[in-house]
Amino acid sequence: MNIEETSIRLRPRWVDEEAAILGLLETFLHKLEKGHRLRLRVNAKSVPALFDFTSGDTQYIWSLIKSLNNEYHIVSIRYARNKPYQETYDNAQLVFNPDKENLVREWLNRPALDPYTLVWQDTLHRLRHHFEDHGQALAEQMVRLPDKGPEQTLRAFAQLSTELQRPTTLRALSARCFWGDSKYLDHRESLIHQLFPLASQNLAPRPILMNIHLPEILEQVLFIENQDTFLALSDIPIPSTAVVYSAGFRGSAARIREPGHVAFGYLNPSPAKEAFEQWWFEVRNNSLQTRFWGDLDFAGIAILKALKSIFMDIEAWKPGYAPLLERLHNDNGHEHESSGKERQKDPGLSGCDYADTELLPAMRRIGQFIDQESVLMDELKF
Repeated sequence: MNIEETSIRLRPRWVDEEAAILGLLETFLHKLEKGHRLRLRVNAKSVPALFDFTSGDTQYIWSLIKSLNNEYHIVSIRYARNKPYQETYDNAQLVFNPDKENLVREWLNRPALDPYTLVWQDTLHRLRHHFEDHGQALAEQMVRLPDKGPEQTLRAFAQLSTELQRPTTLRALSARCFWGDSKYLDHRESLIHQLFPLASQNLAPRPILMNIHLPEILEQVLFIENQDTFLALSDIPIPSTAVVYSAGFRGSAARIREPGHVAFGYLNPSPAKEAFEQWWFEVRNNSLQTRFWGDLDFAGIAILKALKSIFMDIEAWKPGYAPLLERLHNDNGHEHESSGKERQKDPGLSGCDYADTELLPAMRRIGQFIDQESVLMDELKF
Protein backbone atom coordinates (compact mmCIF):
# COMPACT_ATOMS: atom_id res chain seq x y z
CA MET A 1 0.00 0.00 0.00
CA ASN A 2 1.55 3.35 -0.99
CA ILE A 3 1.69 6.43 1.20
CA GLU A 4 -1.17 8.14 -0.63
CA GLU A 5 -3.59 5.28 0.08
CA THR A 6 -2.45 5.10 3.70
CA SER A 7 -2.88 8.84 4.19
CA ILE A 8 -6.58 8.66 3.38
CA ARG A 9 -7.06 6.81 6.63
CA LEU A 10 -4.21 8.24 8.74
CA ARG A 11 -3.33 11.91 8.74
CA PRO A 12 0.17 13.01 9.78
CA ARG A 13 0.51 13.93 13.44
CA TRP A 14 2.08 17.26 12.51
CA VAL A 15 -1.17 18.44 10.93
CA ASP A 16 -2.53 18.76 14.48
CA GLU A 17 0.72 19.78 16.14
CA GLU A 18 1.62 22.67 13.83
CA ALA A 19 -0.97 25.46 13.74
CA ALA A 20 0.73 26.92 10.66
CA ILE A 21 0.02 23.77 8.61
CA LEU A 22 -3.53 23.48 9.92
CA GLY A 23 -4.18 27.14 9.11
CA LEU A 24 -2.70 26.77 5.64
CA LEU A 25 -4.98 23.84 4.78
CA GLU A 26 -8.01 25.65 6.26
CA THR A 27 -7.18 28.67 4.10
CA PHE A 28 -7.19 26.59 0.93
CA LEU A 29 -10.51 24.93 1.82
CA HIS A 30 -12.01 28.35 2.49
CA LYS A 31 -10.79 29.57 -0.92
CA LEU A 32 -12.25 26.48 -2.55
CA GLU A 33 -15.65 26.98 -0.88
CA LYS A 34 -15.77 30.65 -1.85
CA GLY A 35 -14.78 29.95 -5.43
CA HIS A 36 -11.50 31.90 -5.15
CA ARG A 37 -8.25 31.06 -6.93
CA LEU A 38 -6.48 28.19 -5.18
CA ARG A 39 -3.17 29.99 -4.91
CA LEU A 40 -1.29 31.54 -2.01
CA ARG A 41 1.80 33.77 -2.11
CA VAL A 42 4.16 32.98 0.79
CA ASN A 43 4.94 36.08 2.81
CA ALA A 44 4.91 37.28 6.39
CA LYS A 45 1.15 37.94 6.21
CA SER A 46 -0.02 34.68 4.62
CA VAL A 47 2.27 32.29 6.56
CA PRO A 48 3.67 34.32 9.48
CA ALA A 49 5.28 31.26 11.14
CA LEU A 50 7.81 31.08 8.28
CA PHE A 51 9.02 34.58 9.09
CA ASP A 52 9.20 34.28 12.88
CA PHE A 53 12.95 33.72 12.97
CA THR A 54 13.08 33.87 16.77
CA SER A 55 11.17 30.60 17.06
CA GLY A 56 13.78 28.44 15.41
CA ASP A 57 11.00 26.46 13.64
CA THR A 58 10.92 28.16 10.26
CA GLN A 59 12.87 25.50 8.39
CA TYR A 60 10.92 22.68 10.05
CA ILE A 61 7.59 24.25 9.05
CA TRP A 62 8.86 24.76 5.50
CA SER A 63 9.89 21.10 5.38
CA LEU A 64 6.31 20.15 6.31
CA ILE A 65 4.93 22.33 3.53
CA LYS A 66 7.34 20.66 1.11
CA SER A 67 6.03 17.33 2.40
CA LEU A 68 2.52 18.44 1.39
CA ASN A 69 4.01 18.81 -2.08
CA ASN A 70 6.43 15.87 -2.38
CA GLU A 71 4.65 13.13 -0.41
CA TYR A 72 0.95 14.01 -0.48
CA HIS A 73 0.69 16.13 -3.65
CA ILE A 74 -1.74 18.47 -1.89
CA VAL A 75 0.09 21.61 -2.99
CA SER A 76 2.66 22.38 -5.64
CA ILE A 77 5.40 24.96 -5.05
CA ARG A 78 6.49 27.57 -7.56
CA TYR A 79 9.62 29.31 -6.37
CA ALA A 80 10.32 32.97 -7.00
CA ARG A 81 13.65 34.40 -8.16
CA ASN A 82 15.00 35.59 -4.85
CA LYS A 83 18.00 37.58 -3.78
CA PRO A 84 20.81 35.69 -2.02
CA TYR A 85 19.78 37.11 1.33
CA GLN A 86 16.14 35.92 1.00
CA GLU A 87 14.75 32.60 2.19
CA THR A 88 14.05 30.13 -0.62
CA TYR A 89 10.36 30.13 0.24
CA ASP A 90 10.01 33.92 0.33
CA ASN A 91 7.42 34.98 -2.24
CA ALA A 92 6.98 31.38 -3.45
CA GLN A 93 3.53 30.47 -4.74
CA LEU A 94 1.61 27.53 -3.27
CA VAL A 95 -1.02 26.05 -5.59
CA PHE A 96 -3.66 23.76 -4.10
CA ASN A 97 -4.50 20.52 -5.94
CA PRO A 98 -8.34 20.30 -6.03
CA ASP A 99 -8.11 16.53 -6.53
CA LYS A 100 -6.95 16.33 -2.91
CA GLU A 101 -9.97 18.14 -1.49
CA ASN A 102 -11.52 14.97 -0.02
CA LEU A 103 -8.22 13.95 1.56
CA VAL A 104 -7.76 17.34 3.25
CA ARG A 105 -11.38 17.41 4.37
CA GLU A 106 -10.89 14.03 6.01
CA TRP A 107 -7.71 15.21 7.72
CA LEU A 108 -9.47 18.34 9.04
CA ASN A 109 -12.82 16.62 9.70
CA ARG A 110 -14.50 19.29 7.59
CA PRO A 111 -17.26 17.79 5.36
CA ALA A 112 -17.80 19.29 1.94
CA LEU A 113 -20.53 21.83 1.34
CA ASP A 114 -22.50 21.55 -1.86
CA PRO A 115 -22.51 24.56 -4.24
CA TYR A 116 -26.13 25.43 -3.42
CA THR A 117 -25.29 25.68 0.28
CA LEU A 118 -22.28 27.89 -0.40
CA VAL A 119 -24.28 30.34 -2.53
CA TRP A 120 -27.13 30.24 0.02
CA GLN A 121 -24.79 31.19 2.87
CA ASP A 122 -23.08 33.93 0.90
CA THR A 123 -26.36 35.45 -0.36
CA LEU A 124 -27.99 35.24 3.07
CA HIS A 125 -25.07 37.12 4.57
CA ARG A 126 -25.53 39.92 2.01
CA LEU A 127 -29.32 40.09 2.52
CA ARG A 128 -29.39 39.63 6.30
CA HIS A 129 -30.40 43.26 6.91
CA HIS A 130 -33.80 42.56 5.29
CA PHE A 131 -34.79 40.22 8.12
CA GLU A 132 -35.68 41.12 11.68
CA ASP A 133 -33.80 38.03 12.93
CA HIS A 134 -30.90 38.83 10.54
CA GLY A 135 -31.72 35.66 8.59
CA GLN A 136 -31.05 33.25 11.46
CA ALA A 137 -34.15 31.16 10.71
CA LEU A 138 -33.09 30.71 7.07
CA ALA A 139 -29.56 29.84 8.15
CA GLU A 140 -31.02 26.99 10.20
CA GLN A 141 -33.56 25.78 7.63
CA MET A 142 -32.34 26.15 4.06
CA VAL A 143 -35.05 26.11 1.38
CA ARG A 144 -34.62 24.45 -2.01
CA LEU A 145 -37.01 25.10 -4.88
CA PRO A 146 -36.64 22.80 -7.90
CA ASP A 147 -36.68 25.55 -10.53
CA LYS A 148 -35.10 28.42 -8.57
CA GLY A 149 -31.55 29.01 -7.40
CA PRO A 150 -30.55 30.00 -3.85
CA GLU A 151 -30.18 33.69 -4.72
CA GLN A 152 -33.64 33.89 -6.35
CA THR A 153 -35.20 32.09 -3.40
CA LEU A 154 -33.57 34.32 -0.78
CA ARG A 155 -34.48 37.50 -2.65
CA ALA A 156 -38.10 36.33 -2.61
CA PHE A 157 -37.92 35.90 1.17
CA ALA A 158 -36.23 39.30 1.51
CA GLN A 159 -39.12 40.91 -0.40
CA LEU A 160 -41.43 39.86 2.45
CA SER A 161 -40.01 42.70 4.55
CA THR A 162 -41.57 45.26 2.19
CA GLU A 163 -44.88 43.47 1.70
CA LEU A 164 -45.39 43.00 5.45
CA GLN A 165 -45.43 46.74 6.05
CA ARG A 166 -49.20 46.66 5.46
CA PRO A 167 -51.94 44.19 6.45
CA THR A 168 -52.10 41.21 4.11
CA THR A 169 -53.12 37.57 4.05
CA LEU A 170 -50.65 34.73 3.83
CA ARG A 171 -51.94 33.74 0.38
CA ALA A 172 -51.61 37.29 -0.97
CA LEU A 173 -48.13 37.61 0.54
CA SER A 174 -47.09 34.34 -1.07
CA ALA A 175 -48.42 35.28 -4.50
CA ARG A 176 -46.70 38.69 -4.47
CA CYS A 177 -43.28 37.41 -3.37
CA PHE A 178 -43.06 33.87 -4.77
CA TRP A 179 -43.70 34.21 -8.49
CA GLY A 180 -47.50 34.29 -8.27
CA ASP A 181 -47.70 31.06 -6.22
CA SER A 182 -50.32 31.83 -3.57
CA LYS A 183 -49.92 28.46 -1.83
CA TYR A 184 -46.14 28.41 -1.41
CA LEU A 185 -46.24 29.81 2.14
CA ASP A 186 -49.18 27.68 3.31
CA HIS A 187 -46.94 25.47 5.45
CA ARG A 188 -44.30 28.10 6.18
CA GLU A 189 -46.22 30.60 8.32
CA SER A 190 -44.12 29.77 11.39
CA LEU A 191 -40.98 30.58 9.36
CA ILE A 192 -42.42 34.00 8.51
CA HIS A 193 -43.01 34.69 12.21
CA GLN A 194 -39.42 33.68 12.98
CA LEU A 195 -37.97 35.95 10.30
CA PHE A 196 -40.27 38.90 11.08
CA PRO A 197 -41.56 38.67 14.68
CA LEU A 198 -42.86 42.26 14.57
CA ALA A 199 -43.89 42.80 10.94
CA SER A 200 -45.66 39.42 10.82
CA GLN A 201 -48.33 40.94 13.07
CA ASN A 202 -49.67 42.44 9.83
CA LEU A 203 -50.59 38.94 8.64
CA ALA A 204 -54.36 38.83 8.63
CA PRO A 205 -55.84 35.41 9.47
CA ARG A 206 -57.38 33.68 6.49
CA PRO A 207 -60.89 32.67 7.56
CA ILE A 208 -62.05 29.13 6.86
CA LEU A 209 -65.08 29.19 4.58
CA MET A 210 -67.97 27.03 5.79
CA ASN A 211 -70.93 26.46 3.48
CA ILE A 212 -74.27 26.10 5.23
CA HIS A 213 -77.93 25.44 4.44
CA LEU A 214 -80.23 26.71 7.19
CA PRO A 215 -83.77 25.64 8.13
CA GLU A 216 -86.50 28.06 9.18
CA ILE A 217 -86.43 26.76 12.75
CA LEU A 218 -83.08 25.52 14.11
CA GLU A 219 -82.84 22.49 16.39
CA GLN A 220 -79.98 20.39 14.99
CA VAL A 221 -76.64 20.87 13.16
CA LEU A 222 -75.45 18.15 10.77
CA PHE A 223 -71.88 18.17 9.42
CA ILE A 224 -71.42 16.46 6.05
CA GLU A 225 -68.02 15.26 4.79
CA ASN A 226 -68.55 15.34 1.01
CA GLN A 227 -69.85 18.06 -1.29
CA ASP A 228 -72.28 15.99 -3.40
CA THR A 229 -74.09 14.70 -0.34
CA PHE A 230 -74.13 18.17 1.24
CA LEU A 231 -75.80 19.66 -1.85
CA ALA A 232 -78.26 16.76 -2.11
CA LEU A 233 -79.31 17.18 1.54
CA SER A 234 -79.66 20.94 1.02
CA ASP A 235 -82.22 20.24 -1.71
CA ILE A 236 -84.42 18.07 0.54
CA PRO A 237 -83.97 19.70 3.17
CA ILE A 238 -83.93 18.01 6.61
CA PRO A 239 -86.49 19.57 8.97
CA SER A 240 -85.08 21.89 11.66
CA THR A 241 -81.52 20.98 10.67
CA ALA A 242 -78.64 23.20 9.58
CA VAL A 243 -76.49 21.25 7.12
CA VAL A 244 -72.80 22.21 7.21
CA TYR A 245 -70.25 21.15 4.58
CA SER A 246 -67.20 20.22 6.65
CA ALA A 247 -65.00 19.52 3.57
CA GLY A 248 -63.09 16.70 5.21
CA PHE A 249 -61.12 17.96 8.20
CA ARG A 250 -61.80 21.67 7.53
CA GLY A 251 -64.48 21.88 10.21
CA SER A 252 -62.09 20.63 12.89
CA ALA A 253 -59.59 23.49 12.58
CA ALA A 254 -58.44 24.52 16.04
CA ARG A 255 -59.76 28.12 16.03
CA ILE A 256 -62.80 27.66 13.85
CA ARG A 257 -65.21 28.74 16.61
CA GLU A 258 -63.38 32.03 17.19
CA PRO A 259 -64.64 35.20 15.43
CA GLY A 260 -62.38 36.22 12.57
CA HIS A 261 -61.26 32.67 11.85
CA VAL A 262 -64.36 31.49 10.00
CA ALA A 263 -66.57 32.92 7.25
CA PHE A 264 -70.03 31.51 6.56
CA GLY A 265 -71.41 31.02 3.09
CA TYR A 266 -75.18 30.56 3.29
CA LEU A 267 -77.00 28.77 0.50
CA ASN A 268 -80.33 30.28 1.52
CA PRO A 269 -81.77 33.17 3.55
CA SER A 270 -83.17 32.12 6.92
CA PRO A 271 -84.34 33.72 10.15
CA ALA A 272 -82.22 31.09 11.95
CA LYS A 273 -78.95 32.73 10.89
CA GLU A 274 -78.50 34.73 14.09
CA ALA A 275 -79.27 31.73 16.31
CA PHE A 276 -76.86 29.56 14.34
CA GLU A 277 -73.96 32.01 14.64
CA GLN A 278 -74.69 32.60 18.31
CA TRP A 279 -74.49 28.84 18.92
CA TRP A 280 -71.33 28.52 16.81
CA PHE A 281 -69.33 31.15 18.68
CA GLU A 282 -70.59 30.27 22.17
CA VAL A 283 -68.40 27.21 22.61
CA ARG A 284 -70.16 26.04 25.78
CA ASN A 285 -73.61 26.39 24.22
CA ASN A 286 -74.91 22.84 23.70
CA SER A 287 -78.52 23.81 23.02
CA LEU A 288 -78.40 22.27 19.54
CA GLN A 289 -78.02 18.58 18.80
CA THR A 290 -74.86 18.10 16.72
CA ARG A 291 -74.24 15.20 14.33
CA PHE A 292 -71.73 14.13 11.66
CA TRP A 293 -72.12 11.96 8.57
CA GLY A 294 -69.24 11.01 6.33
CA ASP A 295 -67.75 8.03 4.53
CA LEU A 296 -67.80 4.70 6.32
CA ASP A 297 -64.03 4.40 6.40
CA PHE A 298 -61.26 5.08 8.90
CA ALA A 299 -60.73 8.63 7.62
CA GLY A 300 -64.41 9.45 8.03
CA ILE A 301 -64.40 8.34 11.66
CA ALA A 302 -61.11 10.22 12.16
CA ILE A 303 -62.93 13.39 11.02
CA LEU A 304 -65.67 12.69 13.57
CA LYS A 305 -62.99 12.25 16.24
CA ALA A 306 -61.34 15.55 15.26
CA LEU A 307 -64.68 17.39 15.22
CA LYS A 308 -65.38 16.09 18.71
CA SER A 309 -62.46 18.12 20.05
CA ILE A 310 -64.16 21.29 18.74
CA PHE A 311 -67.86 20.34 18.98
CA MET A 312 -67.77 18.17 22.08
CA ASP A 313 -71.35 16.83 21.88
CA ILE A 314 -71.14 15.70 18.25
CA GLU A 315 -72.11 12.09 17.44
CA ALA A 316 -72.30 9.97 14.29
CA TRP A 317 -75.62 10.52 12.44
CA LYS A 318 -77.43 7.18 12.51
CA PRO A 319 -79.90 7.88 9.66
CA GLY A 320 -76.93 8.32 7.32
CA TYR A 321 -74.66 5.59 8.63
CA ALA A 322 -77.38 2.92 8.94
CA PRO A 323 -77.78 2.36 5.16
CA LEU A 324 -73.99 2.43 4.76
CA LEU A 325 -73.63 -0.20 7.47
CA GLU A 326 -76.28 -2.34 5.78
CA ARG A 327 -74.38 -2.20 2.49
CA LEU A 328 -71.19 -3.14 4.31
CA HIS A 329 -72.84 -6.20 5.86
CA ASN A 330 -74.11 -7.19 2.40
CA ASP A 331 -70.53 -7.17 1.08
CA ASN A 332 -71.12 -4.11 -1.11
CA GLY A 333 -68.07 -2.20 0.08
CA HIS A 334 -64.62 -1.84 -1.45
CA GLU A 335 -61.37 -3.32 -0.17
CA HIS A 336 -59.00 -0.91 1.56
CA GLU A 337 -56.26 -1.38 -1.02
CA SER A 338 -58.44 -1.30 -4.13
CA SER A 339 -59.62 2.27 -3.47
CA GLY A 340 -56.29 3.85 -2.67
CA LYS A 341 -57.22 3.99 1.02
CA GLU A 342 -54.53 1.61 2.22
CA ARG A 343 -52.79 4.51 3.98
CA GLN A 344 -55.78 5.28 6.20
CA LYS A 345 -55.04 4.53 9.82
CA ASP A 346 -57.48 3.03 12.27
CA PRO A 347 -58.48 5.92 14.58
CA GLY A 348 -58.89 3.63 17.57
CA LEU A 349 -61.68 5.13 19.67
CA SER A 350 -63.58 8.14 18.39
CA GLY A 351 -65.41 9.01 21.60
CA CYS A 352 -68.77 8.34 19.92
CA ASP A 353 -70.53 5.25 21.30
CA TYR A 354 -72.26 4.34 18.01
CA ALA A 355 -69.04 4.67 15.99
CA ASP A 356 -66.93 2.79 18.53
CA THR A 357 -69.31 -0.11 19.15
CA GLU A 358 -70.85 -0.63 15.70
CA LEU A 359 -69.21 1.24 12.81
CA LEU A 360 -65.52 0.66 13.54
CA PRO A 361 -65.90 -3.01 14.59
CA ALA A 362 -67.83 -3.73 11.38
CA MET A 363 -65.13 -2.16 9.19
CA ARG A 364 -62.37 -4.04 11.01
CA ARG A 365 -64.20 -7.36 10.82
CA ILE A 366 -65.33 -7.14 7.18
CA GLY A 367 -62.23 -5.31 5.91
CA GLN A 368 -64.18 -3.01 3.61
CA PHE A 369 -65.08 0.68 3.30
CA ILE A 370 -68.01 2.41 1.63
CA ASP A 371 -68.47 6.08 0.67
CA GLN A 372 -71.49 8.13 1.72
CA GLU A 373 -72.37 9.11 -1.87
CA SER A 374 -73.69 5.57 -2.38
CA VAL A 375 -76.75 6.41 -0.28
CA LEU A 376 -79.72 7.95 -2.12
CA MET A 377 -81.61 10.66 -0.29
CA ASP A 378 -84.89 8.72 -0.37
CA GLU A 379 -83.19 5.92 1.58
CA LEU A 380 -82.67 8.18 4.59
CA LYS A 381 -85.15 7.86 7.46
CA PHE A 382 -84.91 10.97 9.65
